[in-house]
Amino acid sequence: MYSVFVTIIALAYMLFDVNYYIRAACFYALGRLTKKKFNAKNCTTIYGFCTTQDIDLFIKHMNNARYLRELDFARFYFYDISGIYKKILDANGAVLQGASSVRYRRTIPIFTAYKVETKVVYWEDKTLFFEHQFITFDGFVRAVVLSRQNLVNIEADELMKNVPGAEVKPDCPDEIRHWLTSIEFSSAKLRKKD
Repeated sequence: MYSVFVTIIALAYMLFDVNYYIRAACFYALGRLTKKKFNAKNCTTIYGFCTTQDIDLFIKHMNNARYLRELDFARFYFYDISGIYKKILDANGAVLQGASSVRYRRTIPIFTAYKVETKVVYWEDKTLFFEHQFITFDGFVRAVVLSRQNLVNIEADELMKNVPGAEVKPDCPDEIRHWLTSIEFSSAKLRKKD
C-alpha cells in the first residue's frame, strides 16, 4: 500500500506542477481566512522565499520566469479578497493574462525572503491593469511588473462597481499609456506579416 501511495505521488510530481497547485490552494485559503477590509486604492501583499526550486542556472538568484509565476499567486489573492473573483464567476466570465512588462532592478538571491505588493492602477473596457512590486526585507524594490488582465463576459466598470476605493476610475498612468502604445505597435507589425 505504501509503495502505491509513493508511486502516485511520484507520478503526480512528474506529470503536474504539484507545488504550484498547493501554493495556489494555500493563497486561496489564506484569502478566505484573513478576509480583511479591502480598498482598491491599497496594495495586497503576499510573501515568498527564493528556494532551490526558484533559482537560475548559476544557482545564485531567482530565475526570471519565477517572477511571473509568483504573480499568479499575487493575483489569486487579490481577486479573492477584493471580491472580484466572485463577480467574475457570477458573470460566467474569466480573466486571462494579456501582457506583462517586467523591469528587473536587482536579483533576489537564493534563500532570501521577499514580498509581492499588488495594486490595480487602471481599468478600461474589458481590461484591468496591475502593478506588482517585488520587495526584499531590506526595503529594496527588486522588480516592478505591469500586468494586463483581459476580462471575458464582463466589463471592467461593472466589475469594479461597489468595490471600496474604486468609486472613481483612476486616470491612465503615463507608464501604462506608453506601454499600450508599444503593444499596439507590436500588434500592427504582426498584422502586416499576416
